[in-house]
Amino acid sequence: MKPLSCQNYFNKNLILNAFRLLYIIILKMTDFWKASNKIPVQQTSVRLPSTNGLNYSAGQEIRLSIPEDITYFNPSGTYLEGKVRILAPTYSNSSVAGAVKPCRLQLDAQTGMSSLIRSITIRDRNGVLLEEIDHYNTWVALKTDYSTNEALKGRRALTDGSTDYKIDSRGTLGTTKSIQNDYSTNPYFKPAPEGISASLNADSFVDATFAIPLHTGILSNSKLFMNGLVGGLQITCLLEQNNVAFRQLEGQSLYRKTRLNPKFFGRNNAGASISAANNTATTIFLTEQNSQNRLANKSVFTVGQRIGLFNASTGAEATFTDGGPEIATITYDASNHIVLTTKNPILNNVNINGSTTDAGYNGDWFIYDKSVLAADTYTPTYQVQDVNLVIQKVQPPAQYEAEMKSKMKSGGTINYDFDTVSTYLYSQLQTDRVANIRLPIENERCKSILCVPCDATPYSTKEVLNASLGYKIEVEEKTNDNWFLRSDRPNLVGIVDEATSYQWYYDNRLQPARQVSLSKLATKKSISAVHLIQLDDALSSAGITAHSLKSFRDNFVVGRALGLNNMTYDARNKDFNLQINYQGATAPTKSKLWKSYVVSIRRLELSSNGVRVII
Repeated sequence: MKPLSCQNYFNKNLILNAFRLLYIIILKMTDFWKASNKIPVQQTSVRLPSTNGLNYSAGQEIRLSIPEDITYFNPSGTYLEGKVRILAPTYSNSSVAGAVKPCRLQLDAQTGMSSLIRSITIRDRNGVLLEEIDHYNTWVALKTDYSTNEALKGRRALTDGSTDYKIDSRGTLGTTKSIQNDYSTNPYFKPAPEGISASLNADSFVDATFAIPLHTGILSNSKLFMNGLVGGLQITCLLEQNNVAFRQLEGQSLYRKTRLNPKFFGRNNAGASISAANNTATTIFLTEQNSQNRLANKSVFTVGQRIGLFNASTGAEATFTDGGPEIATITYDASNHIVLTTKNPILNNVNINGSTTDAGYNGDWFIYDKSVLAADTYTPTYQVQDVNLVIQKVQPPAQYEAEMKSKMKSGGTINYDFDTVSTYLYSQLQTDRVANIRLPIENERCKSILCVPCDATPYSTKEVLNASLGYKIEVEEKTNDNWFLRSDRPNLVGIVDEATSYQWYYDNRLQPARQVSLSKLATKKSISAVHLIQLDDALSSAGITAHSLKSFRDNFVVGRALGLNNMTYDARNKDFNLQINYQGATAPTKSKLWKSYVVSIRRLELSSNGVRVII
């Protein structure tokens, strides 16, 4: 055999490569002739205004309708849009003790507009209940707190009516960050014009726009909804009561993140203290730290607001018999201090640690709001306006639609599956050291259970705002044990409240085999790893991606996964029971309303006879 020449070698490889190319082309051509499972559709955005009015307030219903002539729509593109305005309580500018004074307010920083929706129901044309989520705002708070990250926080601040962290509202005296302290770009109120002392009146609160997704199975599904086959949808959103709605900025609260509050410097730019010898002083100098900068119009405080003083290191607090000094002006001096002038003397009838002889405000003294604390009642309201349901109308080919209708006419059925949530409630008294929570679950295809023990105390709006009676979440950073971070979300989030362990019982056995300890979590100084693993599994099974578990203490949730890896569990006749124990040395501090959310797959069976709901 002759050796292969270079030319022959080149020719041979050229021929082989040509065959390889031809083979690839033939393979691709076979794909071309294959039928595609994708249906070409046209998609159009449609705005559907609410059907029962233009303006809505607490306790009222917003009714929406998707008419039958919108035969198909894409649920994943659905959202609710509109405007919400906080209506501040009326107040007097007099220095009368207890008079209601202005205060910057906002909605819940994490959930925004969604915090105002108490429940959502969805029915078909004949009134058949397709889906209902009670205590919807708590469900959204759970999803939001555990699925959040920095990118999502920023997006929600643009669309949901929530707020985000701003660098100029940070805690410069420590590491404290807050998304509830945006005083410069807050969507619910506007600062005064530059160079003018910040003030607050009825016109200071503005219309905050929102465009929020609706966290229901039908309205968030990834599959097209056959709206025409159910005769259209009727959607009702019940609005929450006023005492649940509002929050103070954290940089002016006494019972929240104390190191965010403005720091007292002195009664002059030299740092002089205020004592009985100069108790007629009407000027307070603040350092340019925390929620303060040299723009007087960008202040966490407002003209007309009453203020107090406290020592974050010792727990000492100034008490005022006249309600506290009332701010007259807010300015900035050449020595880099924020200057507050007050209408009434700062030391008028003041008492610090039982003494009126020397206030000694130098050192670790901070300023806080007393407008809410000094008021007999504080009752802001809100109004939701110009509500539209925005949907993505889809028009599939006529042939596809004809085939669907033909199938129903011939006696066939069309099945539509979606994930949904069923809510179960259980009341636990503060004195109960053991709670046995029975869940009468009748869902065939369950995925997960998430139980949220909310503080059931009937707080007034004033009490929620100042958080003085709120649940103690943890010891405030860099302060002594006299100062706690207290919750101002009592009706939205769960509290551990000295719980020591829990265990599930269903299917005639204990699950998991050993009790899940919560003792470390109850001390507020550590974590319970097994509990977090159980919770992470439950969130995953519920379709919630846990980007972060850092809310495990701020929003305590007991979770149980029923179907991992996209599996489901038949919960019918299984007698579900959650036993949670409070057997530590410290007794529980709050009565609780347990809101248990069972995530399952629900089926709509569509036929010529109507809609059948299979849970």
